[in-house]
Amino acid sequence: MSHEHVRGFVLREVALGEADRLIEILTAQKGLVTALARGSRRMKSPLLAATQIFALSDFTLFNYKGRTTIDSAELVEPFLRLREDLDRLVCAAHLAEVFHDLVRDDLSDDRMYVLWAYSCHAILSQPDPLLATHVAQLKALAVSGFTPALTACQVCGTKQLPSGWFDFQAHGLLCPEDFRPAQAQDVQHLSAPALACLHHILQSPAGRLFAFSVSDAVKNEVRTFSERYLTVIMEKKYQRLSLLQDL
Repeated sequence: MSHEHVRGFVLREVALGEADRLIEILTAQKGLVTALARGSRRMKSPLLAATQIFALSDFTLFNYKGRTTIDSAELVEPFLRLREDLDRLVCAAHLAEVFHDLVRDDLSDDRMYVLWAYSCHAILSQPDPLLATHVAQLKALAVSGFTPALTACQVCGTKQLPSGWFDFQAHGLLCPEDFRPAQAQDVQHLSAPALACLHHILQSPAGRLFAFSVSDAVKNEVRTFSERYLTVIMEKKYQRLSLLQDL
């Protein structure tokens, strides 16, 4: 039986019963924490605002027999604008699903926490929230150990390629000499500007991750690469971003 204090972002909320919520909180100290917020869906509940999706809050948690409940919570930042703009809401919901799938419980590594904070700000402030989402998810994959091999040809080892073909099954780049069109099943050509953009994403710290400008053609290359790479690595088809195309 113990109490602990954590600050975290609500990545997911599930309604339980008539008034409860089961929420999953992204924290710097403990990775993903699952906690029950009793009565938090009632309009007069002191937990109402602090346990809503995307909120950043300070939580007092009570742990007993492997279960965690929220004793109290103080809202730090509601990120209301994420819920007021449909495009940005869909982007944030998609990214929350990706982070939820990548972050492990009891992970004492604050990189995903910091990345989520910068990503929320980028989705809110960037003129192209969809591009910001794809940039964030590529970085999240890399932080989680799924960095695409873009520094050298996977066959001959040639480094610093100006452009090339990415083989999604091999998770790596192929130079023009080693690319065999007849054998290609799941590849994407990456132009020099797109490859440079991907290098920036993989190498930059979270604070400088979104500080770049590219053409529409390069944006399309990066978004396509991000979507295909995520699907291959996670072995899962994420559906939320397709809502933006439907709209």
